[in-house]
Amino acid sequence: MMKTKQMAAILGCLGQPTRLEVLKLLAQVSKDPAAPGMPAGEIAAALRLAPPTLSFHLKDMTLRGLLKQQRRGRVVYYRAELDLLLETLAQVVGLLEK
Repeated sequence: MMKTKQMAAILGCLGQPTRLEVLKLLAQVSKDPAAPGMPAGEIAAALRLAPPTLSFHLKDMTLRGLLKQQRRGRVVYYRAELDLLLETLAQVVGLLEK
């Protein structure tokens, strides 16, 4: 079972609309297990974000385990880790039902 602090960190990480948009976009891409993910540049273009702004969000989301990154040459691809998010949400619901 996940600790309360870890759950709060994951949920807090999603407390910004930009991060929810990133997660929504990458959730679509991550449905295809064969796809490597989406390059940071394409994410920035799709969401109309400056690369440094996106980099800040991607770093924190990756650190919290919400995203996985894979480097292929000079390109970094990102995928959503929806299992962690779903597990966190289920545990929060479990806490509230007690």
